[in-house]
Amino acid sequence: MSISQVTVFGGSGFIGRAIVRALANRGYRIRVAVRRTESAESVKTAGDVGQIVLMRANLRMPQSVAAAVAGSQAVINATGIPFQRGRQSYHAVHVDGARTIATASTAAGVARLVHMSGIGAEAHSSKNAYIKSKVEAEQAIVAGFENATILRSNVVFGPNDQMFNKMAAIAAKAPFVPLVGSGKAKVQPVFVGDVGEAAAIVLERPETAKSVFELGGPRVYTYREIAELVLLEIDRKKPIIGFPAGLMKIAGLLAQQTARFGLTPSLTADQVELLCQDTVVRPGALTLETLGIVPTAPEAILPTYLDRYRVGGRFNQHAPA
Repeated sequence: MSISQVTVFGGSGFIGRAIVRALANRGYRIRVAVRRTESAESVKTAGDVGQIVLMRANLRMPQSVAAAVAGSQAVINATGIPFQRGRQSYHAVHVDGARTIATASTAAGVARLVHMSGIGAEAHSSKNAYIKSKVEAEQAIVAGFENATILRSNVVFGPNDQMFNKMAAIAAKAPFVPLVGSGKAKVQPVFVGDVGEAAAIVLERPETAKSVFELGGPRVYTYREIAELVLLEIDRKKPIIGFPAGLMKIAGLLAQQTARFGLTPSLTADQVELLCQDTVVRPGALTLETLGIVPTAPEAILPTYLDRYRVGGRFNQHAPA
């Protein structure tokens, strides 16, 4: 089946926007399915007039999901939440949402379904509630749409990312840069543009159906090395101090309670646990290189958006080139 229209769930999010841009550049007609269309208007600027259409859909309402899928030959699920709040639980969004999308896609005769997941989402993963929901989401996708393609990304970086921006903001104001534990856990950051390209490319390759890809950048870092890189990019000298993971997890549990009052927790207990684990592409996995994508290094992109955290701002002539 030739693909001309793609429905993207979560297309207004950080990764979703990159996927929409990659699809638009290839000439697809794109339907961006989101809960609040009024907050996603800027997504339409990624394509030509009329190429990208916003559609209201709620994963808890199967009828709206079915309507968003109808008429599309491919569906990409890029929905996800970093913490739970009210009815927006990990299970409701990640697991039940994935099941609803898979069921609707099968019923509509969709040719391809791409599901965005995370590295570490394997059946033997820890009891971490966030990762557990990612594992169950993959299982729900495959159970409902056997030809699905799963893309597991590492920590994703790019303008408006969470990790590098948050660390740079702290480093710019605090007398030190805090780390969880020793900071020796490993991570392999992947550029959001590369993730978007991967999602678009698999649609062009029928042989990628029923496959799982692990998307990581060109280099593995420790979190301490990430902190050092951030300090270099923002031209600041601050000590890097590790705090006991147990203490940070307690702080994360307390921070999670702020979500009940409509606030965004700075760090959850689940996130603390993830920062203590290695998150790298497994040997032998299908990767960006499998799709012909040369992974982009953080050093090539960070200067384009972390420069605002330098002393004197982005026009500081003493900052590194």
